[in-house]
Amino acid sequence: MLVEGPSNTCKLLNIAMVVKWPCCLPIMRNLRTKSSRLRLVAVVTEKSDSCYELAEEMGMDVFEDYRALLSMDHLDLILELTGNEKILSDLIRFKKPGVGIVDLQASMLLFDMVPDITLESPLISTLMEASTDGVIVIDRDYRIIKSNTSPFIPGSSDRSSILGKHCFEVVQRSSVPCEGILKCPAKETRKTGKLARSVYEIEGPDKTTQICQVTAYPIFNIFGEVAQCVLSIRDMTKVLSDKIEERTQAVKENLARLVSEDRLTSLGRLVASVCHEINNPITSIVTFTQLILTMIKRGMMSPEDVTNMERYLELSFREGMRCGSIVKNLLIFARPETMTAQKIDINEMVKTTLLLTSHQLELAGVEYTVDLPPSPFTAWGDGGRIQQCLLNLIFNAVDAMPEGGTITISGGVESSGDMLGLSVADTGHGIEPQHLSRIFEPFYSTKPNGKGVGLGLSMVYGIIREHKGDIEVESEPGKGTKFTIRLPTGPLDP
Repeated sequence: MLVEGPSNTCKLLNIAMVVKWPCCLPIMRNLRTKSSRLRLVAVVTEKSDSCYELAEEMGMDVFEDYRALLSMDHLDLILELTGNEKILSDLIRFKKPGVGIVDLQASMLLFDMVPDITLESPLISTLMEASTDGVIVIDRDYRIIKSNTSPFIPGSSDRSSILGKHCFEVVQRSSVPCEGILKCPAKETRKTGKLARSVYEIEGPDKTTQICQVTAYPIFNIFGEVAQCVLSIRDMTKVLSDKIEERTQAVKENLARLVSEDRLTSLGRLVASVCHEINNPITSIVTFTQLILTMIKRGMMSPEDVTNMERYLELSFREGMRCGSIVKNLLIFARPETMTAQKIDINEMVKTTLLLTSHQLELAGVEYTVDLPPSPFTAWGDGGRIQQCLLNLIFNAVDAMPEGGTITISGGVESSGDMLGLSVADTGHGIEPQHLSRIFEPFYSTKPNGKGVGLGLSMVYGIIREHKGDIEVESEPGKGTKFTIRLPTGPLDP
């Protein structure tokens, strides 16, 4: 970035630099031989007695706080060479009118700003050494003619060993120029005369692969031709890692929100079913209670009346327990939970889920069969969330059979013993081949408008993957659909 003030016709440019401590002394020593157009008047760096002594000798100021530059008079240009975005932003925002600001990347543009700056000038040598990026200068044949010392330029600690070599030999350790996927920014810059960028994988000093952004800046000769290029090599690994982590966290937060919304949707469907399930036993209890009251009011009760009363009370007790069981299961599903991994009794979970959905299955004309191994048949994970997945698959199966049909719930442990499979199959209309690859995408739905927003299966996919499991689908138009979820049978390493 280059921020310029009004044009300055003064022959001498007073400049200040914001640099990191190790670069302070080399800069001041390199610029002791003054350019005919440039004069270093101030340096901002960490406190150092040696810097202060040399500054006093050279007649320049040394500050620890970059904001001191904002009040300096007769200052023409500030070079921000630390790469700190906040410092650069503050300098641009609060600088005096007429003061130019140059950041680390744009420093190389000084080749064109001042006529007497050359590759051998003290300023350019200083800029290259101060840069936290790798910097090399190449000629038209892509041969290196100048370089700074950088971990991203192999051999740069002994520059004589890389001078004259092709840039792709040194940076990419390749015998051929960068082509195809490895777009060459220098080639693009030579072609267009403009800045160009590309991203490379470069082996770092510790033999690990680093993601680096390579930026090419053109250097023109007196005929306006690109004679040389400056290549800046910046490590983007941490920036990209942070971005990926940020996106991963956002995906997790979105999944949590979708799980919550889907739970509310499923809860609404369950409440309608549960209300009917509770209404039946309550009606029975009221009827039995009225019969008992009638018997009591009659006074004398025959042995047959006593027997009937016992039977009515026993039936009322069973119906009351049934109501309690239904409400308990509904509360377990509705209760907000953090994810807690533990053993899940698959047989019990399937039984509970079918109890909660039995009325809805009956209304839809859907029958069900269960073919599961005898207990213990257990998975490892959060029981509430896995039950939510099973509910979604059952509801999807019901929606796929508007005229009724059969749901088959089956499963078994894989031969390795580490994973189990749980399948929900229906005899519905099936899924067209062109939709199969997209059914787990958020907001993708093949249902008619108003029948769903396409979050159910994406939520199931997210939960199963979060449990280090997998989900597969088999379907053929007109022959039904089968979803199979695979879950670990025990704790897995993170």
